[in-house]
Amino acid sequence: MKLIVVAFCVLIARVCAAYQLAPISQVFAPAGANATQSFELVNNGTTRVALKVSFTTLERNVDYDETNHDAAADFLAYPAQVILAPGKRQTVRVTWLGTQTPAHELTYRILVTEVAIESIDRTAKPDAPTGKLRVFLDYHGTIFIRPARATPNISVDSAEVIVTTGHPDVLAITLGNGGGAVGLVKSCTVQIKAGGGVFVLSPTVLQPLRNSRVLAGGKRRFLVPSPARLPNGSVETSGRCMFE
Repeated sequence: MKLIVVAFCVLIARVCAAYQLAPISQVFAPAGANATQSFELVNNGTTRVALKVSFTTLERNVDYDETNHDAAADFLAYPAQVILAPGKRQTVRVTWLGTQTPAHELTYRILVTEVAIESIDRTAKPDAPTGKLRVFLDYHGTIFIRPARATPNISVDSAEVIVTTGHPDVLAITLGNGGGAVGLVKSCTVQIKAGGGVFVLSPTVLQPLRNSRVLAGGKRRFLVPSPARLPNGSVETSGRCMFE
């Protein structure tokens, strides 16, 4: 879950509004009954909240940095905007409108954005006192469009020794997911052949890989301490990963 505070509680006379999105992630089928799923918005705060629902793609590079692009045409949300009174809840039904035959799992963000009440209800008066900052909270949930029988297949793709002056050498290990669905890495074994020797990385060194996710068709790079005496640059690598 990614919860973003887009304004700060500074000199606010009222209690900051609090709401929740549940679940924070959902798996959709690309076609059929499961191409529509439900999310629930709950206002646990003491004031009304105005919320808008939108969608973006979710893409990650090898360093797991996130990139997003508008995906409004791929989904239908009903309702797409709502005003919730304190203690109230609202079910939002989301339908996938994109391709029914994706080659592999597709990943998106569902964004729930809190906005000013008067931006949805033109007759409403602002809840925040004049001259006080408002606090707006955004939820970034995850949607997976998963073809039938799609599964992950994560393997050790490559390794490279990176040398930085004044710092210990690090080994950049890249995992690749050649499967059709996101995978959760449980453990990996990695061997390096270099300089006539074979180096087996210990579970402690490989700890950063555990419980990490690799998107379908994607790669993810991890930086771990490098064994001594490895040459700079790419090295011969073998290994396997356990995943779910």
